Amino acid sequence: AKLKKEKHAFIAEVTHAHGKKLALHSEAETKALTDDLAQQKFSVQEVKRSERRKKAAPPFTTSSLQQDAARKLGFTSGRTMMIAQQLYEGVVLGRHGATGLITYMRTDSTRISNLAVDEARSFLSEEYGKEYVPSRPNVYAMGKKAQDAHEAIRPTSILRTPAEVENYLNRDQLRLYTLIWQRFAASQMSAAVYDTIAAQIAAGDYRLRAHGSKLKFKGYTAVYVGAETAKKEKDTLLPDLVDGDPLTLGALNPEQHFTEPPPRYNDASIVKTLEELGIGRPSTYAPIIETIQKRGYVERREKQFRPTELGFIVTDMLEEHFKNIVDVKFTANLEGELDGVADGSLDKNELLGSFYKPFEQTLKKAEDAIGTVELPEEVTDIPCDKCGRMMVVKQGRFGKFLACPGFPECRNAKPLLRDTGVACPKCGGRIVERKSRRGRAFFGCDRYPECDYTTWDEPQKETCKTCGAFMQKHRYRTGRAILYCSNEACPSRIGSPIEKELARQKKRAQEALEKTKETDAAEKKPTTKRKTSARKGTRS
Repeated sequence: AKLKKEKHAFIAEVTHAHGKKLALHSEAETKALTDDLAQQKFSVQEVKRSERRKKAAPPFTTSSLQQDAARKLGFTSGRTMMIAQQLYEGVVLGRHGATGLITYMRTDSTRISNLAVDEARSFLSEEYGKEYVPSRPNVYAMGKKAQDAHEAIRPTSILRTPAEVENYLNRDQLRLYTLIWQRFAASQMSAAVYDTIAAQIAAGDYRLRAHGSKLKFKGYTAVYVGAETAKKEKDTLLPDLVDGDPLTLGALNPEQHFTEPPPRYNDASIVKTLEELGIGRPSTYAPIIETIQKRGYVERREKQFRPTELGFIVTDMLEEHFKNIVDVKFTANLEGELDGVADGSLDKNELLGSFYKPFEQTLKKAEDAIGTVELPEEVTDIPCDKCGRMMVVKQGRFGKFLACPGFPECRNAKPLLRDTGVACPKCGGRIVERKSRRGRAFFGCDRYPECDYTTWDEPQKETCKTCGAFMQKHRYRTGRAILYCSNEACPSRIGSPIEKELARQKKRAQEALEKTKETDAAEKKPTTKRKTSARKGTRS
């Protein structure tokens, strides 16, 4: 509910109805509640004020680095680890030569060396003031299964600030280094302090709750705010409420939260789940994700992982014949037993024997039962250009494609184009999804090459309320999406932030094109070969 005290508006949530915790089970119940609530008089029942301290997150482990890089930078796990490897191995810093900028990037530990802690406390005290450094160094608990073989991921020296090294790093290296530097610096700083206010509001037989908070002391947030808490910790101000204050109802927003399926995994959530379930190690999170994509078990679409038909078939077979082994508890237990071998509490041969003997029997039965797996062919209504047969969908190394069922007599094949359901603004054809040479998705007219309409941003069936043109979805590098009108002359676009973003995107594309042309020209440039003549020596 949107409530007002004089001119100040704020949001309150209905928590109880008729003395019981609110539980809505249908749209009809929701409508009945909102209709009844609109007839009530609202007043402040109780106000509580307090101070809340929020401590900084620990320095990065491999898992938390991959999660935050996915949320804040839009990086995949593989991309994060590749760039981290470059920072670890060393970057040439002018006259200082090649310098390793971060500690080892495959770790499950939050431990920091005493030397690094002392250097950080001294630097932060000078840069931000003594009040920003706690009286004692912050120490963070590690997970029960942490091996603690390496320190947390941190800059090798906090004195090498992002500003000091930015001229020596490429864009992605600088973004990741900045993230690591800020997280480490924040981990050694004082807690942030918030003034909070909680108000209980009465409306007949209904009870509502409103929360407000304001940052009182920045603490570690002067340097770094985690991706998950960035929005949550934003100031939410309430007016100066006092017990008994009358309030007016501005609007009711009947948000329904009925049972919904869990969201699909993205780069951050899948790594978090692997860590929580004890599957894999810091060094294997990225390879696991890359492997299931390369084998065609899942595909990435709009920053989410979606299982393929092959993935469903393989999963069903594994669950039928290797039920115990694909159970996440088995994998987690095995990881623990391997740790036992490492610390000497378990014998390696006994562990292997207890696993392999029953596994060998299961494997033999599965081999006899499964045989050769063939995916059922999906017949389309698209005729083959060469022989007229209806083409079928095949699963290839780089995804699905269309192929002629007459192979090997007819070897015709073409990419499988996903229809967006939106008409081309240039010729009236259909806009379909295509792939660039580097595998990046873009959208173009299905009448290509007759029509050359292309765009990076996915067309939507939704139309613009201002001019009626179709909308497009633009994704920022951080993963955030925004809808905008496809009509460049639409008043809704003039002077809007999306115009600047699209201009930057166009500039980057142009620079990349020019760079490609220069590379191609250099490769085509003929090289002059030196003519060498063999000199014969004479003996005297």
